[in-house]
Amino acid sequence: MRFFLGVQGKFVLIASLCIFIFAGFGGYLIIKREEKLYTEDTIHQAKIIAEISGVIFTNALVYKELGLVENVGLTDYLDYYVSDMMHKDKRIIYLVVLDPDGKVLSHSNIREYGKKYTDPVTQKALRAENLTVQRLKTVDGIDMVDVATPLKISTKSWGVCRIGFSLEEVNKGVNALRNEIISMVSLMLIGSLVVIGFSGKAFATPLVNLAKTMDRITEKGNLDIQYPEPSRRYDEIGRLQASFSWMISRLREANREKMKTMDLMCQTEKMATVGNLAAGVAHEINNPLGGVILCFKNFTETDMDEKSRKMHIEVINSGLLKIQNTVQGLLDFARKTPIAIAPSSISSILDESLRLVDSLLAKKGITVVKELCADMPLVPVDSDKIEQVFLNIIINAVHAMGEEGTLFFASRREGGMCLVSITDTGPGIDPEVLPRIFDPFFTTKEPGKGTGLGLAVCKSIIEQHGGRIEVVSEKGNGARFIISLPIRETEKT
Repeated sequence: MRFFLGVQGKFVLIASLCIFIFAGFGGYLIIKREEKLYTEDTIHQAKIIAEISGVIFTNALVYKELGLVENVGLTDYLDYYVSDMMHKDKRIIYLVVLDPDGKVLSHSNIREYGKKYTDPVTQKALRAENLTVQRLKTVDGIDMVDVATPLKISTKSWGVCRIGFSLEEVNKGVNALRNEIISMVSLMLIGSLVVIGFSGKAFATPLVNLAKTMDRITEKGNLDIQYPEPSRRYDEIGRLQASFSWMISRLREANREKMKTMDLMCQTEKMATVGNLAAGVAHEINNPLGGVILCFKNFTETDMDEKSRKMHIEVINSGLLKIQNTVQGLLDFARKTPIAIAPSSISSILDESLRLVDSLLAKKGITVVKELCADMPLVPVDSDKIEQVFLNIIINAVHAMGEEGTLFFASRREGGMCLVSITDTGPGIDPEVLPRIFDPFFTTKEPGKGTGLGLAVCKSIIEQHGGRIEVVSEKGNGARFIISLPIRETEKT
């Protein structure tokens, strides 16, 4: 079945149907024409025999009318002639001589002698002025013609002569001709199928090879797949092969240009990222480092009392801790520490996160509203890491809202993903800031109140789980963080 879905199969099928239909129709016309010729020839022969017999019978009846022949002699003569004709031509089924009233004067079947025929065929023959031909069937179902010739001279009639002529030989000849034509058509069809099959294969093979090459390119997405060089042709298929080769060559060139452009863009982005990281690191380290240097200089170059000495030591220690925290945050972001995946309840992680900041929310007068999915299945996540993400977003939201506000928590299942949204009623995020919200060391907080790594680390954690985090915000209408996590088991990293 699959063979007939291809170009070669369709070509063979259509060509075979055309040959079968036209050869069959042509054979049918030939059979009908030959059947008509055979029948007309047989009827013509029957007419000739009937006319000759009619002349002979008329002469005999005229002799009898003139008294030249007696009744007994006439009857013997007619019976002899009928018997002789039946012996000479086996196609004659019956031969009968009737008087004007339909009474049998002579018959090939001696038991019919003296009977009077009143059937429609006889009545039609007796009424006819000329020779009549009627197609009939015998009681055995054999096709025949009844040829009747009147026995008359001018207006004087002595009856009619009827000959039943069998058409069985015509039917046998037509059947033999039909069998010959069917055999010829079958042989032509088989031969044509073989020729068409090879021709179709010769025409379709280049197209099949092109289709296979295109399928391999589509499946693997690799334009560098090698394919056999097609043989040179000058027809439409040859032009198609040349166009296909030209198209693949152009696609390869375009793909190489695209890869070069992508490499250049990646390198540019990489350098921009390095620049941002360096600027962020320098900013986060430079501020506490300046204080450390100043305190260390005062500590070494001036005389100070014990109280000032302890204060300077605390400032130096605090500055060094800030530098350490900044460097540790950068390392956490860069290393992507392994996660421990286990089926966990997202609602429980949210509740635990809220419990940790419960006192902070109460102190700020922030109301919490939850619309969590009741039938959410367990999600394969590292609960500690996801809790870190939720806490970071919640604390950012609290800082954004300041005093009073509302935090909305919602979860739902969409396809194979678990979607968690955290929405605040803060001032929202500037459109200019929004695209950089997840960049490392990018912060809108005052200097010294944030490292700018929190949301970058959150994004890194969610992506480690095979999920996605995005933010939607309009200035003055709060911000909504949407976290998508796959419900299926993810690969541990």
